[in-house]
Amino acid sequence: MTDSTPRIQERPPTKRGQREASIDRILESALDLMVVRGCNATTVDDIAKRAGLTKGAIYFHFENKTAVVLALLDIVEKLLIGGLTDRLAGAGPTNKDKLVATLHNQGILAGSKTKYLMMFTLTLLEFSGTGTEIETRVRAIYESFVRSVEKIVRAGCTAGEFRSDLDARELAAVVLALQHGTLVEWYCRSDTLNGQGLVRSARVVLLDGLMHGLAPPPKDS
Repeated sequence: MTDSTPRIQERPPTKRGQREASIDRILESALDLMVVRGCNATTVDDIAKRAGLTKGAIYFHFENKTAVVLALLDIVEKLLIGGLTDRLAGAGPTNKDKLVATLHNQGILAGSKTKYLMMFTLTLLEFSGTGTEIETRVRAIYESFVRSVEKIVRAGCTAGEFRSDLDARELAAVVLALQHGTLVEWYCRSDTLNGQGLVRSARVVLLDGLMHGLAPPPKDS
């Protein structure tokens, strides 16, 4: 019995589709290399070899390696800032709700976009004090995130939701430090640590510290 089902011929990829696929391969390859080696130790030749493209193909899509890094940081910004904005929009009314939403968003990214967050952290360290375009870009993203966290913590302290015996800015810095440390620990020991459990533990420790010394809420009579 012959198959009379008409065969749908696959359309050849369009030039736009080919371009987007090449860009994706370049960025993915650069991300893989930079998370392991760092940006400065990763060359355009390395990226081309990893992506299975010629060096000329890299320069066709990106002016230089800096442009590749900036494109990766654009993705980081959408994940980190855009994702946080969406998460906060759906959070509860209290500052504790907003902080939990922030931590939850970071936990989701740590599990699904680990390399992007690691690249972001490593780039912050690698380019600190260099005065380069990359430092300007990565610090702008970071400071935007810092302001969001500080705003939540400061409002929580003012409202009596978080402890007020410590400086709100320093408390926010501890929140960020715990997030960075948790991510690095997870990345370094992903074979022995449960990611969800680690994020949950970090959240519990953090919230307990922020609310330490506050009077417990009144029980319903």
